[in-house]
Amino acid sequence: MTELNYWVVSSRCCVQKSNCCCPCCEFDVYHSSGGGNVTESSFETLVQSLDPNAPICIMVHGSFVKWEGALTDSYNTYFWLRNAAPNRPLNVIFFTWPSGEMPTKILPIDVNILGKRAEYNGYYLAQLISQLPEQHDISLLGHSHGARIVSSTLHLIGGGSIQGFSLNECGICIPCHSRRIRAVFAAAAINHNWLNPGQRYGCSLNCIECLVNLRNKKDRVLLFYPVLATFSRRALARTGFTYLDRRALGDCLSRVNDIDVSKCVGAGHMFPNYYSHPEIAETIVPAIYFNESH
Repeated sequence: MTELNYWVVSSRCCVQKSNCCCPCCEFDVYHSSGGGNVTESSFETLVQSLDPNAPICIMVHGSFVKWEGALTDSYNTYFWLRNAAPNRPLNVIFFTWPSGEMPTKILPIDVNILGKRAEYNGYYLAQLISQLPEQHDISLLGHSHGARIVSSTLHLIGGGSIQGFSLNECGICIPCHSRRIRAVFAAAAINHNWLNPGQRYGCSLNCIECLVNLRNKKDRVLLFYPVLATFSRRALARTGFTYLDRRALGDCLSRVNDIDVSKCVGAGHMFPNYYSHPEIAETIVPAIYFNESH
């Protein structure tokens, strides 16, 4: 059986909005122990524990996930990923952010609030990546609004700015192509065109090797995405990269890949609908473990 060994890095206690200075987070860090429980640790201990010969996978959850739910999902996702390639080494970190509450109790408003908060946490995820040893390849797995965090992070690494700040302005250095980065989106709650050049996260593909988008055209929650999110088009998870998106992507088109998981996942949206299917994990092994065949 796969040995339990993963980390949880939390921005839940960090400032979630700033109009005057660059975001900076003192992360809370936890390590897994038996039964899926976690114990407090330190970032220094995390770095020292990393297998130097293995890539790092950072998984980011979506909105409406409380702390207890994040721990449950991290436990199950760890085994989901590790059992897909048990003979391959992998360092696993779960990035958790404050997405559990509904500030106004009005769903469309709260979805927009949490969407902006997810985007803001892109800085924190970039900060986390900048503090990890450069010899490690990085794979990013984002679910729902977690895909927005990953998009925001990649956009920043690619030279873009988010909510008025760039990494250079904030003193965070992640040179483009200084390390290998791959990404996987599940139930991606972002506009299907936002990764196109000139769009909201138009620099996201500049510095990565590939992006795998798990497309689910049956996702019932994201059917209402254009209604719940202000000024939104259809969600990337439901449409995949459209014909017009593919034309707009130009040379970056070779870096994106839609994989249809509609038959497996069905109408489900939450991440358990994904990690309950081993075949999906096996499909994304090349992106997560950096198989050279990808």
